[in-house]
Amino acid sequence: MKKILISLTILALTLATAKGVLAQGCAEPSSDGGVQVFGYLQPELDTYFTDETQVAFQFRRMRVGVMGNIPYDFGYYVLLEMSQFLNPEKTGAFLLDAFVSYNRFRDFKVSVGSFKYRFGRELSMACSGLYTIRRTKVVDELTANLNGGNRDLGIMFLGGNDTTLVNYFVSVTNGYGVLQTENNNLLKSVMVNARVVFQPVPGFYVGASGRYGQNPASSTDVTQEDTKFRYGFDAEYRYRNFTIFGEYIDGEDEGSYTEGGGCDGNPVTKTGFQYADGFYVLAAYRFLGKVEPVYKFENFNTRKGDLGAEGTTDAGSFCHTFGVNFYPNDWTRIQLNYIYASEDPKEINNDALLVQLQIKF
Repeated sequence: MKKILISLTILALTLATAKGVLAQGCAEPSSDGGVQVFGYLQPELDTYFTDETQVAFQFRRMRVGVMGNIPYDFGYYVLLEMSQFLNPEKTGAFLLDAFVSYNRFRDFKVSVGSFKYRFGRELSMACSGLYTIRRTKVVDELTANLNGGNRDLGIMFLGGNDTTLVNYFVSVTNGYGVLQTENNNLLKSVMVNARVVFQPVPGFYVGASGRYGQNPASSTDVTQEDTKFRYGFDAEYRYRNFTIFGEYIDGEDEGSYTEGGGCDGNPVTKTGFQYADGFYVLAAYRFLGKVEPVYKFENFNTRKGDLGAEGTTDAGSFCHTFGVNFYPNDWTRIQLNYIYASEDPKEINNDALLVQLQIKF
């Protein structure tokens, strides 16, 4: 009951403080009513310093979409993924986003279809706008839906923008992801997600997010429903060319939990429970308009166990990412990241050197 009350409180706050309109997708269509083709490519060279060093080229993402407005009240947005590197079980292009928006009123916008829900700072960023090549582990692990991935089918209400005191996102979805159809029944599985951001002064904001999801038991030996509960807080400060932001996320899974996934990857589902939390802090400074050093520190902790038992496994990890981004122009970016990672208990050597070229169109 406490979890439900916290989720409903965040939901009520967001509905009570709506102002303006905020873009839902990675880009916003122009107002001329024409069809716009957009997308980005992210080829990269990765070196993993495991017990046996591995070096390989890959495409982290190859995404293409169309978007536009239909005068005067509607808009549409469709985005496909062409790369299988983050999704090895999928073949060919597959759907990420496909939603229709009603945007007549500045204070209240509604979208229906497939979309990435909003939870916290980093997940809300477009993949093409991330400061580091990888997302943070706590974001990947704790922001997935009931079946892994961070997109779902449902309805979203949103409003506000980066100039208003408050902006918000509230969504109700099936909970199983975009490409899952056999379990789409809101009477059996549902996920409610809410995010609100307060911007009291220019350059500074604080945000709060909450999520509650439930679905039928994943095992015949378990009678209770599987549940996921999340809450998180984030903040950001910008001053001229300097940016610093951080985020804390706490999660509880009972009945079953997923490991891995995030960013629409392929998770592994396990029976039992998991209590996890983590945080990150990232700082970046852009000078000469083109060069941007980046540093990120992150931490992730878990306690797992079998159903009906005490926690049996405690594990923690931390990670330092040292990077530099170079912007030759508005459409091109080169990223270099060295990742120093460590776990407790110690697992294997897993540092990495990643180099990525991004082209947007």
